[in-house]
Amino acid sequence: MSNISIKLTLAGVALASMASIASAFPPFKDKEKVPACTFCHQQPSGGKRNYRGMFYKRNALSFAKFDDKAEAEKAGVEVGPFPDAKPTSWTAPDKPEPEATPTPAPRPKVNIPVLKAKAAEWYAKYKKDPKANAKPYSQALAELGHGQMLDQSVPPVKRYPMALGTLRSALKVDKTNKLALEDLAMIENAYKSMGKPVPK
Repeated sequence: MSNISIKLTLAGVALASMASIASAFPPFKDKEKVPACTFCHQQPSGGKRNYRGMFYKRNALSFAKFDDKAEAEKAGVEVGPFPDAKPTSWTAPDKPEPEATPTPAPRPKVNIPVLKAKAAEWYAKYKKDPKANAKPYSQALAELGHGQMLDQSVPPVKRYPMALGTLRSALKVDKTNKLALEDLAMIENAYKSMGKPVPK
């Protein structure tokens, strides 16, 4: 046998041996118990990784939270072979949290009898000494008007005119009352925006 023949024979044996070793020692295939090396590689002999292999490498050699379809879409390729295989390290991907339905803000609780009693108390003091008690009486009226404006137990068609009357009374006593001015403007603007006349 010539030297060239011997060299070719030895090269063939070496290649066959390497191929045998490659197919006999696929550690990740065995570790993950997947059907073939093409689960993660583009070729049966290994080599270049497909999208699964890239995920596996990026995620510390784990398929935890792996979504086969989503990863294939990210890579812009079709889902690879053995789509039903579940590697040993696989865990289901996280499901996105459902969007929470916003909880409506609680309606403010309005105690009209208490506000009326407070206004009556300050009215009695105001009658005795108007100069000393004008501002607190006006504020008590403004708070009552504010409460009437927010009182959900009364329909809007009744509560807004009622609140307007009380707020106007507060401003007659003290024309600088900030709460009364703000609420009055708010109610008047609401009527104007609806194209309705502001109740007198």
